[in-house]
Amino acid sequence: MYGDILVPTDGRENTERAIEEAIGLANAHDATLHVLYVINSATLAPGIDFEDLRSIGQQAVDHVAERATAAGVETVETTVTHGLRHQAILAYADEHGIELIVMGRHRRLERLFRGGVSDRVSDESSVPVLVVE
Repeated sequence: MYGDILVPTDGRENTERAIEEAIGLANAHDATLHVLYVINSATLAPGIDFEDLRSIGQQAVDHVAERATAAGVETVETTVTHGLRHQAILAYADEHGIELIVMGRHRRLERLFRGGVSDRVSDESSVPVLVVE
């Protein structure tokens, strides 16, 4: 049913359940698992470059890729990019033919006022979005 599944990660512990779910779905559907880390361009401080933060993102996607491979997922693609998170996730999904996006949801106060990344992605996505809490 799904050939390409995207799981965005920010390297934080509260995305672990979404990662587990994405790995399970990739296994069940013999799908390619795409792992994406987005460096939020809106929060880059002056003097800090995308490349300065790239290693943090690379560690996060490598962690997920290692878990997926250990769980039996045959094809895992990792990407570190930058931009506004929800826009970068949606653009990646469109550009790579993603059929399902699996995301965690953060329970921070700012989410109530501005809407969280998962809310924006699920509202604007042209493919199904599974939000795991």
